[in-house]
Amino acid sequence: MFVRKIQIVFLFSLFLSFLYADKIAVATKVKGTVEIMPVKKKKFKKLVPGSILSDGDKIRTGAKGFTAIIFIDDKSTLKLKENSEIVINGQRSAVSISKKINMDIGTIRATVNKQNTDFVIQTPTSVASVKGTDFWLLSNPETGDQVMGLEGTIGLTNNETGQEVDVTQGMSGVSTPDGNLGLEETIESALPEDPSEELEDSSEIKIYLEGPNGQQKVMIIEYQ
Repeated sequence: MFVRKIQIVFLFSLFLSFLYADKIAVATKVKGTVEIMPVKKKKFKKLVPGSILSDGDKIRTGAKGFTAIIFIDDKSTLKLKENSEIVINGQRSAVSISKKINMDIGTIRATVNKQNTDFVIQTPTSVASVKGTDFWLLSNPETGDQVMGLEGTIGLTNNETGQEVDVTQGMSGVSTPDGNLGLEETIESALPEDPSEELEDSSEIKIYLEGPNGQQKVMIIEYQ
């Protein structure tokens, strides 16, 4: 196996964008059962750390699954806990990616760096729009959504009524399929646990590539 190591500081996103113009994110951490259905494919396969993700890929986690992904333009991160299912979408401009996450069900944490492009999460019940923030989103198509603000402001819109509230740090927005939308103080004990805190922290990403002759290569990217 051939290994190439590259050190990158702030050019992390530009480097990946140059190599993979049609890619938008990289899976950095995987624990338990996590699967991906690549865009235009009909079957799920195992997701491994270092997998490069494209616009339209579907990701799902099993009962004990967890994954973290990083977007290659601004290093915003998305963490999926167990029993979650999303489709990641991204429209690329010159130096940034406008992101939309279609979330069917589950629990995710989004840490979004301040940017001039959109970052939207769409569920069957609501739309969460952010510019630079950190929050948990718990979604169930039968009972609705709960957005727990950790930092910054999240605009939460109910799909049924179009009503919108701003969810800030320490507050939770609750949106239901029948159109109810409200705010309440977050109970700290109700915050989900972040499995990534139990995993080894690293600023190094291994990307697995396959050459035309089937030879597997590993590219190690160090970023800050």
